[in-house]
Amino acid sequence: MTELFRYAKLAMLAGAASLILTMSACSSEKSLAPVMSPGNSKVINLPNGEWPIGTPEQVEMDPKEVEAVMKYAKESPVLSMLVVKDGTIVSEYYKDGMSDSKLAINSITKSVTSLLIGIAIDKGYLKGINEPIESFFPEYKELFDSPDKRSITLEHLLSMTSGLHFPEWTDWNYMIQPMTETKDWNQFVLSQPMDSRPGEIWNYNTGGSQLMAAILRKTTGQSELDFAKEHLLGPLGIDSVKWPRSPDDSNSGGFGLKMKPRDLAKIGQLVLNRGVWDGKRIVSEAWIRESTSRHSEGNVSFGEYGHHWWMNQYRGHKAVFGMGYAGQYLTLVPDLNLVIVVNSAATGNPQDTLLPIQFIESLVKAVKNK
Repeated sequence: MTELFRYAKLAMLAGAASLILTMSACSSEKSLAPVMSPGNSKVINLPNGEWPIGTPEQVEMDPKEVEAVMKYAKESPVLSMLVVKDGTIVSEYYKDGMSDSKLAINSITKSVTSLLIGIAIDKGYLKGINEPIESFFPEYKELFDSPDKRSITLEHLLSMTSGLHFPEWTDWNYMIQPMTETKDWNQFVLSQPMDSRPGEIWNYNTGGSQLMAAILRKTTGQSELDFAKEHLLGPLGIDSVKWPRSPDDSNSGGFGLKMKPRDLAKIGQLVLNRGVWDGKRIVSEAWIRESTSRHSEGNVSFGEYGHHWWMNQYRGHKAVFGMGYAGQYLTLVPDLNLVIVVNSAATGNPQDTLLPIQFIESLVKAVKNK
């Protein structure tokens, strides 16, 4: 299992320097082959809403490799790890019996918000992602005080290329208290100066995710949670989540969602199913394909960035994932029909966010005949 930890030394050597490289020039070139190409994974149905339980051998995974990953995970800050292959749970671990606990997924919340934006477009609440966001915030008209700020679109928020000042991964040390300690989060975000023109620079910005939560509330007449219950969580049989409210009576669009690991895996399987759940279209295949395609260079430590989803390759297999602070991962490997959920405890070390990558890569390696 020496290969399992080959990322550890890289992480230590890269350290804060690699994480601080959060601002990347955006390329106009998109990926020629989207991660979620049509037909590159089979549709999985859960007729009774519950995951079937199996073994690694049944889905052609190396049981010794899977067992070794779980062993090392138990010795780490990992709180839970769930492996779904071909629609079957083949391995799961919960520290202190947390199988029914709602665990924090942190910034994986952003990927859920992305799905809700797609659903809102599908249902006609939003015209599309190229509409300037100024039209959604007439109460802050004076804050759109430059041509660049007035040209920010939903697409810029989704791809984190708005150009708005938001030093979340640098000056703020991966925290967002400068926003959350104010009485009006939307005003705070929109009052920030422009650091670059929209579309030019990628910069991690939870404030942009919050603006999307506000836009969902304004266009649907529902909080993000209520809209999700009706159009996403409910249809997937997810009936127990915690999602903090925001000052404008929506929810925290980029952080704070808590849910059971098995339920988070359902969201991953929905994406692998290209938007279909038990024969019902939840979100358009076009949105799944678009949102999980490359829209910027992203970050050197994690991968390329789409519309609130990350992309990378593990063992030569394309993967798409949602990622949250302190080691929260929802990883999908379409050509292997593999879903991996990792929840981790926060120890205060930003490097914890990198830790699960070694486990994920080893689980990809464990798939036989690939």
